[in-house]
Amino acid sequence: MKKIISISLIAALALTACGNDNKAQDKTIKKAIEDYHAAHPLCMALPPAIDNGLTNVLGNDSVRFLKTDANGKRINTTAVKQMSILTSAGIYKKGKDIKQPEIGKKAWLAVYDLTEKGKQYTRNEQGNHALCIGTLTVKDIKWYSDPTADNGVTVTRVAYQGKYRLHKWAEKILQQGNAKLHSDLGKITEAQAVLVKTNKGWIDKRELKNNE
Repeated sequence: MKKIISISLIAALALTACGNDNKAQDKTIKKAIEDYHAAHPLCMALPPAIDNGLTNVLGNDSVRFLKTDANGKRINTTAVKQMSILTSAGIYKKGKDIKQPEIGKKAWLAVYDLTEKGKQYTRNEQGNHALCIGTLTVKDIKWYSDPTADNGVTVTRVAYQGKYRLHKWAEKILQQGNAKLHSDLGKITEAQAVLVKTNKGWIDKRELKNNE
């Protein structure tokens, strides 16, 4: 009986140790994936929610749109609310409105200028301006492969579930102007990644390409 108990105890301890190792590995892998997404946030070319006239996209150095029409009637009120949220967050600052005599004596253009703080939340790739509204966080590690050699490095392939964590101001402007996008970004997403083992731990393989 004592031998049976001893064997059972050893087996239980082995399973516990294995479980702890798996949890530690999950945590390490999760951090590697989230570090990558923190360095590569979700950035989108989002136009303000205007219903009349043309405008620039959020993330531009300057965003302008009509706030009153030729008769002085207020228009694009949702866009004004969005920009109010962004000015309160310090992303943009309100500039001086500009008269639009070619449209009408009572037509005015609202002007908003990107702040130094706002520049931290923008990307300009190949002339395309975009506003960075959040990052992907890992909700669950579904599986990962055993580490294997691949072209001189050790890699593991990971499948995980993620969800976007949006900045508070981003949540608000999407709720004001793009409820469907806000809803879509709130859903769980399935994704995969290839991680590479380095002397600093696991990193996303795409980071190696970015550093080449």
